[in-house]
Amino acid sequence: MRKQKNKELQTGLPEHVYRCPERYGDEKCGIPLKEEDLLEMAQYSEVFVDTDDYLEVNFCKECERHIPDTGDIKPADAAIAYLYLRSNFDKNRL
Repeated sequence: MRKQKNKELQTGLPEHVYRCPERYGDEKCGIPLKEEDLLEMAQYSEVFVDTDDYLEVNFCKECERHIPDTGDIKPADAAIAYLYLRSNFDKNRL
């Protein structure tokens, strides 16, 4: 973060300012949350209800035919997985 004219924000590394506000003359104002609190709010706000999948069903099936469990793909391997799908994807199966 760089200094901004007419702003009363601290300058420096954002993560460090966030983690150690007392070093910059500020105080921690966050509140601790439990996962149960987040789940309760998600249910209350219905954020998980009627989520649309933006990919067509047949497209997903063709991807899953080549990579059955995408949850096993690490972020660092996403490009490799994409290239693998791209070279093996059968458009005729859609």
